[in-house]
Amino acid sequence: MIKIVQFLNQVQAGFGGDERMNIKPQIQNGAVGLGMLLKSALMRNGGDITATVICGDNYFLENREEAIEEILDMIKKVSPDVVICGPALNYKRYGECCGYLAEAVNKQLGIPAFAAMSKDSTGTELFRKRVYIIETPNRGGAGLSESLKKISNFAMKLAKNEPIGTATEDGYFIKD
Repeated sequence: MIKIVQFLNQVQAGFGGDERMNIKPQIQNGAVGLGMLLKSALMRNGGDITATVICGDNYFLENREEAIEEILDMIKKVSPDVVICGPALNYKRYGECCGYLAEAVNKQLGIPAFAAMSKDSTGTELFRKRVYIIETPNRGGAGLSESLKKISNFAMKLAKNEPIGTATEDGYFIKD
């Protein structure tokens, strides 16, 4: 079984909206919130979300270095095969958090990590040349199910160290 850690903000984890943007990083066993939908796709591919890291957008961005260090320590203890940051959809601040964290996990922990967000997220333009970003719709609903399949397939490729296909084949934004 491929072990996966997912990073979610307070909204996607089901912890609240803007009033909870300052929650500090915490880790939960298994999948929570939007991760429950992703878990089904991952299980069909031989993977499982063994832990979810949750952090409020404001806390993350206003305390970026500290938040990243706290989250990296949490991830290190779980020792996953891959880290999925998102899906952030078009939540702009959350997309930036996902980009920063995916980049840090790749560089500092050497664990494969990627983000998932819409083309309209500010995180996409900031990070598409630095980390893999799987494309999602702006909001849940139409297109989300297909995006979750692509996220799952991409996570399994990274975890198994399989060759990455083209952006069109694997659903990520071109890194040019």
